[in-house]
Amino acid sequence: MDITVYINKRNRLFIQLFALGLLFHTLLSLFSPYEHALPILAFLYCTLLFVLYKLNINNQLLQILILSGLNGYIFFINLDTPNYVHIILFIFPLFVASLYHSITSYLLLLPITVFEVIYLFNTNFNLFENTIEFTDLYVLMLFFILISVTAIVHSQLLQKTFFNMAEQQSSLERALDSKEGYLYMFFENAKDGIAVFDLDAKIIEINPAFELLYGWSREECIGSRVPLVPPENSDAAIDRIKRVLSGESFYSFETKDMKKDGTFFDAQLTLSPIYNKSGEIVAMSLITRDISYRKEAEKLILQSEKLKLAGEIAAGVAHEIRNPMTVISGFIQMMNEDNQHPYQTYTKIIESELERINLIISEFLILAKPHVTTVKEFSLEKIMQDVVFLYKPELNLRGIVLTVAWNAPNTVVIGEQNQIKQVFINIVKNAVEVLEKEGSLHISSTHENDGFIGIHVRDNGAGMTQEVQKQIFEPFFTTKTTGTGLGMMISEKIIQEHGGKININSRVNKGTQVSILLPFKSPKKSAPSI
Repeated sequence: MDITVYINKRNRLFIQLFALGLLFHTLLSLFSPYEHALPILAFLYCTLLFVLYKLNINNQLLQILILSGLNGYIFFINLDTPNYVHIILFIFPLFVASLYHSITSYLLLLPITVFEVIYLFNTNFNLFENTIEFTDLYVLMLFFILISVTAIVHSQLLQKTFFNMAEQQSSLERALDSKEGYLYMFFENAKDGIAVFDLDAKIIEINPAFELLYGWSREECIGSRVPLVPPENSDAAIDRIKRVLSGESFYSFETKDMKKDGTFFDAQLTLSPIYNKSGEIVAMSLITRDISYRKEAEKLILQSEKLKLAGEIAAGVAHEIRNPMTVISGFIQMMNEDNQHPYQTYTKIIESELERINLIISEFLILAKPHVTTVKEFSLEKIMQDVVFLYKPELNLRGIVLTVAWNAPNTVVIGEQNQIKQVFINIVKNAVEVLEKEGSLHISSTHENDGFIGIHVRDNGAGMTQEVQKQIFEPFFTTKTTGTGLGMMISEKIIQEHGGKININSRVNKGTQVSILLPFKSPKKSAPSI
């Protein structure tokens, strides 16, 4: 306990004792023939001390005023009603001074008291001579001396003890402050987001990492419930809070959390109840770690393993597929050499498609090993015309309306035309498969900014969810029962190798538009008419 606080408590105690003593003395004086002025003056003095105490004046000064008041009150009692028995009352202020554990106060009060006693004996010696023997006087003086020495020694010992206790408490307070300081520094500098919630799930405190991770400022969070989870996960979050309030903890729990701007991220949570000394739950703690980078790494590793598996499968079956294709290709070439047969148009398309199948097999082999591509200039419009011609019979059979708006005629692209053709076939094939009868398919081309030509394939089919759009380029991901999940992945790879981009814009029940942007050389100029 601080010395100032200690003296303050002692002052209050002795003012109260002073007031009780005055009250008792005043009641006795009512039955006494003497004047009542002394108790009244003493009572006014005690009131003054009480007012000064409430005004929080200096504790040392108030201590001196209390001791002076007690001593003066007893001195004036002896002057008013001289009696050697009243001399004994001077012991009380000395006793009070010793209880303050202040040697200085005691040594100042002791000579004053001795001087007052000597004065009273000299003044009233004739009166005391008739009522007291000198032997009793010696005993009284010896009693004063013993009381004084005992009080001084007692005060010294208690002061030393009090000083040691104060030092020990100060050391404990410094240790506690140091511990709290370290805890505060840990809380403030932790790289994981930390938040403390009350029992109503309102935020009590957060650290800077939490602000940075979720995007909410401390002023916005304190005392509020901020949305930290996606709406679809709110029921699960409420259930976790109930389980934590019942004493359960969650360690390294992986989920999706939401930032202030509405974006989601992969989070690893640790939720724990906070107990007080009585073992009651008073709050909840949340430690959040952003593991998006780890999830992305795991995703890449999984994709790499899938590609490796696809490469092994491709390398194993490529030889078996190419053997029968060689036979078919040979017969088709023989048929094409006969210019008289009526299906030459179709056999040429079959031969072209056989070549494309062979290239598709080569694309599968890309997953297993690199290959060399033949780069040359080709007409993008001619490629699209071949694709439309290939699928037109099926579109007519299924009642699908096809419209073509080629707004970038004679555009020349540099690259592998069979690979680009494969991409368009994959996209058109996907569109046709999702369309029902009386559906519509629109193919268009436009000149884009930065020297790109855009080819847009739009259907009015069932569309895709955002989740499907995010995974559509992943290997082996497919929504079809008979799909391989490699078509869009290979298409994206081909477009990227040609320096282009592929974008998908789809809405559920509204349809899908696939846009392919490719760099082009320059439009081919048509020959002048004669």
